Amino acid sequence: MKTAETRLQQRRSDTGYGVPGGRGEFEPPCPVVVLLACALAFGCGGTDEPQAPAASAAALVDSQGVGVGDGARLVDREAFADAFDVVRTLVLEEDERAIAVLPMVSSGGPGRFLVAEPREGQVNVYGTDGRLWQVLGSRGEGPGEFMLPISARRTSDGGIVVADMALSRLTFFPPGGGGEPEVVASPLPLVLGADDLGEGRYLLSGQLMSGTQPLLLHLWHRGSDRIEHSFLPMGVPERSRAYAASYTSVATIPEGDTIWAVWALSDTVYKFNRRGERLARIPLSLPRPMGVLPDAGAGVVTDPRAIQADADALTQVTGIFIAGDGYLAVQSMQSRGADAVWDLTIVDRWGAPVWKAAGMPRLFAVEEGLFYFDDFASILPNRWIVARWKGEG
Repeated sequence: MKTAETRLQQRRSDTGYGVPGGRGEFEPPCPVVVLLACALAFGCGGTDEPQAPAASAAALVDSQGVGVGDGARLVDREAFADAFDVVRTLVLEEDERAIAVLPMVSSGGPGRFLVAEPREGQVNVYGTDGRLWQVLGSRGEGPGEFMLPISARRTSDGGIVVADMALSRLTFFPPGGGGEPEVVASPLPLVLGADDLGEGRYLLSGQLMSGTQPLLLHLWHRGSDRIEHSFLPMGVPERSRAYAASYTSVATIPEGDTIWAVWALSDTVYKFNRRGERLARIPLSLPRPMGVLPDAGAGVVTDPRAIQADADALTQVTGIFIAGDGYLAVQSMQSRGADAVWDLTIVDRWGAPVWKAAGMPRLFAVEEGLFYFDDFASILPNRWIVARWKGEG
């Protein structure tokens, strides 16, 4: 008879987690692949043999405060220790209801994280202490079910809105966990996220063609089901636009009357007001160069090795975070086959560079001045570390 622990182990090995050299045999629709790779590197293959767990999270730092463990090979441990003080380790609770596989993290309000799990078809609500508070949804196409929940965001009334990329719809869960969820068809072919701006308006992310190129952000009025304004053009040369269109990832964070945004293939922070009017373009000096986009003149490339080589040569900007009073943190990455290297850049609100480093752990969230990173000493995605940036203040 299987115990809860062995059932979790089976689920983890089914997805490729808990085994070296792979992040799962998950095969999403083609346009989704690059987005998920931006958010969390994963590979194909692996083995079904259960593996021994990684070293205890308590062994994350050695006597000099430098990370140890097999997963640290892609992290510049010395640069991380120079810039961050590890406050504590964090283990997300797992049981038969929930397991961390491809965590897509956002703030759920004070003391909470919302973790969308595309592979599992659900959203898990965690406390910042790692306690599992609630599980929303399951795999399926009915009300409150998901096929590819790519993001979950808190709404202004304390509810939760989930963007399902595969079903092209938004699901609104009422506050307090009571009542039936409301399912709304997305006005975008592939919706990546929805931020509640108040007064019935939402900031949607995802591509929508306008003229000859896609626009990436959209102001949508829920009551009238009307897109009132689309903005943030892709802004790459026409000869490379077909290739760039596969890189769908755009990250946003509303702050007061401001919307901060980054797009995968642009080394720029964009600042908009809540009407979608651009206030500033802030150039970034990233730890690694952006690389050169292939153009249509190269013809159609079908060799998987050439496709992977192109992807490995590009830096992709994957996230933006409010990193303490007066600072923004921008995460970028380059793929390394089935793995990825993650970089971090911190600028002030006017774009002046403050700090940057290549080879950082993947950053999930910044809450109340604390940085929540992937535990690079562990191969398990429910192991995080919580650190404080030494440069703040």
